[in-house]
Amino acid sequence: MSHTTRTGTGRARRTLVRAGSVIAAGAVVAGALNAAPAQAAANAARINAYLAAVPYGTKISNNEIAWEGGSVRLLLSATQASCPHGWYCVYEHRNWRGAIAKWRSSPAKCKKFNFTRYWRDKVSSFWARGSCERGNYFLKDNKRWQPDPFQLFEGKKAWVRFNDRYDYAAKGL
Repeated sequence: MSHTTRTGTGRARRTLVRAGSVIAAGAVVAGALNAAPAQAAANAARINAYLAAVPYGTKISNNEIAWEGGSVRLLLSATQASCPHGWYCVYEHRNWRGAIAKWRSSPAKCKKFNFTRYWRDKVSSFWARGSCERGNYFLKDNKRWQPDPFQLFEGKKAWVRFNDRYDYAAKGL
C-alpha cells in the first residue's frame, strides 16, 4: 500500500508541476498578446507623426510608409531580412536593427539621396543591395567648415565607420 501511495503521489506531483508550467506559459503568452496591441498603437502613432513630418507618403501598414510610388520606404521595426535585392538600406541601430529607410536606385538613376531630418545623423548600419556603379556610391556627412566624413556605400556593414554622422548618399567623392 505504501508503494502504491508513493507512486500515486509522485504522479500527482508531476501532473501538478506540468499543469503549473502550462498555466505559467499561458500567462506569458497572454501577456505578450496583451502587449502586442499596445506596440501596434505606439507604431501607428509613430507612423502618423512621421507622415505629418514628411508629407506625401502612403501608409502601407502600422509599420511601413512608402513615397515616390513605392521606390522609397520606411519600416519602423526591421531586421536584416527587410532589405531586398535591388535596394539601398540604412538602419537606425547597429546589426541591422530598429527602423530602416530604403530606396531603389539603378545605374542610370544613381542619384543623390538626402535623408529626411529624422534620419540625418542616425545611420548606424547598412546593406547596399542596389545596382549603382560599384566603388562610386558613398554615405556622406554634410558639415559646414569641416571635412566631411564619408564611407563607401557598398556591401553590408553591421556598423558604420562614423556612427550617427551621415546625412545623404551620393555618387563620387
